[in-house]
Amino acid sequence: MIRGLRFGLLVGGVCALGWGAVWTASVMVAAVLGHWHDVPSVLVSEVILAGGSLFAGVVLGLLLGATLAVAPDWLTSRGLLRRLLAGLVAGTLFLGEVLVSMEGGILPVLSMILCMPVVGAVAAACSGDIAGSSRRHAWLWPGTLLRADVRALAWRGKVRAVVELLWN
Repeated sequence: MIRGLRFGLLVGGVCALGWGAVWTASVMVAAVLGHWHDVPSVLVSEVILAGGSLFAGVVLGLLLGATLAVAPDWLTSRGLLRRLLAGLVAGTLFLGEVLVSMEGGILPVLSMILCMPVVGAVAAACSGDIAGSSRRHAWLWPGTLLRADVRALAWRGKVRAVVELLWN
């Protein structure tokens, strides 16, 4: 369940980071053009979108982890069936992010709809780790890279550890 939560936080965090970049750029444009009266509403929209994305990611991760935890062993032991289940659940639950993106207009909604298969494919690829039957993706397992271990490394080692963490 914790690995599902980590997966959901990653999905929600990527979406929140994207919303933060878009709305921060719009605040900067409003400031340059001198439309200061638009800035508070844009900042409120940014907070709603980023917080909603993180919440949708947490719900996605918890429900994906719970689904894989309560699924029968005959289903989770077969790779193809487990991947299909994880992809369908994550792709369907990503509709929550589509609902969150309605705050931004039609283009964000369409882009989130196009991201649904991507999230399903990533969930399918990580389904073995989320279910606990493999250890391919180190970032899903707690305690694989501790903060103290990273602090003890030189800057090149830190960059290498972060790249390995993201690549694996």
